[in-house]
Amino acid sequence: MFRILSLDGGGIKGAFAASVLATLEEDTGCAAADHFDLIAGTSTGGIIAIGLGLGLPARKVCDFYAGKGSTIFPGTSLVQRTGGRLRQLFGPKHSQAVLRDALVEVFGERKFGESKCRLAIPAYDAIGGRIFVIKTAHHERFRYDIDAPAVDVALATSAAPTYFAAAPFPTHADASYVDGGVWANSPVMVAVTEAVAFLGIPLDDIDVLSVGTTTTPFNIAAHVQSGIAQWNAGLVELMFEGQMEADLAQAKLLLNGRLHRIDVTAREGEFSLDDARPEKIQRLINLGRAEAVKKKNLEAVKARFLNGVAATPFKPFHQPAG
Repeated sequence: MFRILSLDGGGIKGAFAASVLATLEEDTGCAAADHFDLIAGTSTGGIIAIGLGLGLPARKVCDFYAGKGSTIFPGTSLVQRTGGRLRQLFGPKHSQAVLRDALVEVFGERKFGESKCRLAIPAYDAIGGRIFVIKTAHHERFRYDIDAPAVDVALATSAAPTYFAAAPFPTHADASYVDGGVWANSPVMVAVTEAVAFLGIPLDDIDVLSVGTTTTPFNIAAHVQSGIAQWNAGLVELMFEGQMEADLAQAKLLLNGRLHRIDVTAREGEFSLDDARPEKIQRLINLGRAEAVKKKNLEAVKARFLNGVAATPFKPFHQPAG
């Protein structure tokens, strides 16, 4: 089987997904990057995907959220959170420079094209007004992203509107990107399309592990008469939730049982994209571990994904310069 790992967006809630993967890697003794033929990740999932591709153990990525989350998303007091919401009405809520500094500590100066496995990272081209997927050189056409610093790719996919400014992308002249979650917060279908259309994999040979970032009961009843000011960041959440639901429903129909989903439904209001209080992050990490070791998840992962049968080594068509 051609094995795909799909990682949802979700801001600081990526701590949940990173904890799931760290627990699974440690329990099975298998590295995700060695066992998946393709990893797709959006936003915070893109950060995790890039880390895995560069050979980091999932536990180190999980530690990144625990150690840097409250720095990237400051605002633990009531006054700070109120101030953040007011800033969000007129501009980005958080500093992209802070996120960049945190990512540099983890990824250093390494290039995206150094990934040891195939990666597909959704973003949105803010200048061209089009969907965009940043890819490793797993097809002869794909050579334009591999020299980009891994940090730039991570920033491009995670620049959530109203939370961060659009991310410049120096490797592509005059380019600027926003969060891939505006069209592919769950990148399952991005990955399946990549496998079928560009890698020539028959649909029946694809098996997908999809990892979420927790969900909550969601409806828009409170906003049926709302204007822009009342919606505020709720519009971002609506885009992310709606796309994710459609993506997973379509993938389940196409894959006919070959999609295993690990996620958990949290209480309404328990978590948000940028609530990075230490106790919240620890709660996400604990939930991730608990979901990973559930019998239905652990058995499926051991049998189908991290099963000791390594993926065929990735041989890129092009190498990054230098």
